[in-house]
Amino acid sequence: MHPLNKAKKWRKRLIEISFITLGVAIAAFAFSFFLNVNTIVIGGGSGIGVILADLFGFDPSLVILILNVFLLILGLFLLGKEFFIKTIYGSLAYPVFVKIFDCLYQWLQVDFSAQALDMVLIIFFSSIIMGFGLGLVMKFGGTTGGTEVGQKILMKYFHIPLSTSLYFLDGIVILGGLLFKVIDIELALYAVVFTYLCGVVIDSVVFTGINKRAVYIISNKNEEIKKDLLEKFERGVTSIRVVGEYSKQDREMLICVLSISEYYRLREIIEDYDPQAFYYSVRASEVRGEGFSYDK
Repeated sequence: MHPLNKAKKWRKRLIEISFITLGVAIAAFAFSFFLNVNTIVIGGGSGIGVILADLFGFDPSLVILILNVFLLILGLFLLGKEFFIKTIYGSLAYPVFVKIFDCLYQWLQVDFSAQALDMVLIIFFSSIIMGFGLGLVMKFGGTTGGTEVGQKILMKYFHIPLSTSLYFLDGIVILGGLLFKVIDIELALYAVVFTYLCGVVIDSVVFTGINKRAVYIISNKNEEIKKDLLEKFERGVTSIRVVGEYSKQDREMLICVLSISEYYRLREIIEDYDPQAFYYSVRASEVRGEGFSYDK
């Protein structure tokens, strides 16, 4: 590998590790300062930690660490070495940060319990904070371990989709909190709301910055539109042959990916050239390639 490319690779890896560490710390802060204090069982390793802490007085960070180590070993045998390597850092860093913030919470002597704050505010802010932290971790290719290992195992061996297995595993943990009377129905419902809001925030963080639109155009002025896209926007265009099932006519469809501001400019151009043009756009959740993920 060329020394310059090697340096870029290490720089990229350092940036990834830095943001994963920041994300893990933010998620651990939300757990220690809001969830653990209020015995909110949210699912995953964190939820199991809350349950065992309430039942037996175990240190939640120790429970999470032991669970993550067990799942890491299980993942190594069932999912392979590559998954193990990608998972190990966040899996071990998360319980360490949980312990740090648990100690910090006690040292600061602050009160974020339901006796001092409204539970709705606790759920709202903790879901945003944890969602932001976990979103950063996922955006840069990391994980905090826990039930994600279980999700991957269920998908690989039982072909259960990740989203389904997520709700299934988290649901089991929340149900366990109910059965062992760690939480009541009200707290269980709060946990469900937390899980939903946290997921929304995670998605928004993971896809932040990917503010692009994929545009599909069928027009009688395709050549003019194509020329403007190539020359004025300096964007690539793909042409494909399509058939209208109603008209049975062969047509040419243009496909391109643009930023939001470019899309609005293109819309005006299309309307000027061909007011009868058929076009639509969809949000591109991820775009890789020249002009987007690296320079032209």
